[in-house]
Amino acid sequence: MHELFYPIRTFRAWWYSATLRTQARFQRTLLGSSWLGISNLLSVVVLAFVYGVLLKVPNPKQYFLYLAVGLTVWQFISTIISTAPTLLLDHKEKLLNTTTHPIFYFLEEWAFQIQTFLQAWAIIIVVLAIFVQPSLLWQGVFVAVLPIINLFLFCISVHIFFALAGLLFQDLFQVIPMLLQLTFLSSPVLFSKVNLGDHQWIANWNPLFLILAPVREAAILGNVAILQQLIILFANLVACGLLVLGLGRWRQWIVFNL
Repeated sequence: MHELFYPIRTFRAWWYSATLRTQARFQRTLLGSSWLGISNLLSVVVLAFVYGVLLKVPNPKQYFLYLAVGLTVWQFISTIISTAPTLLLDHKEKLLNTTTHPIFYFLEEWAFQIQTFLQAWAIIIVVLAIFVQPSLLWQGVFVAVLPIINLFLFCISVHIFFALAGLLFQDLFQVIPMLLQLTFLSSPVLFSKVNLGDHQWIANWNPLFLILAPVREAAILGNVAILQQLIILFANLVACGLLVLGLGRWRQWIVFNL
């Protein structure tokens, strides 16, 4: 059972390792890791303008708000999933030559993506609070905390699942980008859920949208279904605990399939 506390005991190591990756990535730039938030903001501005014109939205500011929050969360989810199938292969030498728990490499990647998300989220929240909706500064930082925690925990579980699946099915790395693109185009990220009409069931059965929607609703509207989020939190913690225990016991199987 001591394995359950491994992520906590090694927190400083995998978080610091992820931080070094971010610093190395932008070490010769003037703005440093701020580029993560700036590039995300520019993408949102362009997409909001293009799709705002195409969809002829009646309220461009609200659409920009809706799109910015949704797209920032979606990029975090999609990046976590798209990097999963090759993660274990990328750390093959370390897994073969050290006794480090496999969860360490997942936590390092997860921390790196969280740091990227938080910097993008911070810039989006500040800009939107200044120019569109001042209440977003409070709601995006404090009200949305529980849904964001559930987002993080859900993503680490999905990350591990797809990484293990990638060992068994090498074609998964080719399939996932296509599935993510189809899921993105059919999810209410660029458009409102009501635009799906009679096909709203697509969003209701989309697990990626179901984890995105509470974050956006909490940040924009300040609405949080506390009881529902606590139940999801419990389920996420159980899933994460089982995966940590499983990875420790499946280490030999993982090494054998690398």
